[in-house]
Amino acid sequence: MRIVKGIYDDKDQLLIVSTLVASNPMMGVLFYVGVVSGLRISDLLMLTVEQVGFGSFKAMEGKTGKEKWVTLSDEGYELVRTYIETQGLKSGDRLFRTTRQTAHKYFSNTAMSLGLSNIGTHSMRKTYA
Repeated sequence: MRIVKGIYDDKDQLLIVSTLVASNPMMGVLFYVGVVSGLRISDLLMLTVEQVGFGSFKAMEGKTGKEKWVTLSDEGYELVRTYIETQGLKSGDRLFRTTRQTAHKYFSNTAMSLGLSNIGTHSMRKTYA
C-alpha cells in the first residue's frame, strides 16, 4: 500500500509551489489552488477562469455534490491572475488544461527533485486538511 503524504511544513509548501511555477506555471497554480481549497483533482480540473478570476469562488464537489467557498490570499489571487493573463485564458476557458495523471507525474517528479517523497495530486487535500 502506497502512503500519500501531505506537505505540512510551510517552507516545503512554498518551495514546491515556487519550483512548479518557475518550471510550469499551470502546475504551480494548480498545486497552490489545490492546497488552499482542499478540492479533489477532478474538481480542480473542472474550474473555469470565470469561477476563479475574482479571488473568491464557489466550487461544486463532484463526489459529494456539496458547494464549497474558497478564498485566495492576496498573493494567491495575484498568482492566479498573472497565470490567467500570461496564458491568454478567456472567461469560459478551463483554468487547468491537463489531466490528473499528468499533474500527478509532474508533482511527484518535482517533489522528488526537492527531496520530498510520496507526493502526488491527493497530497494537496492532505496538506489542506
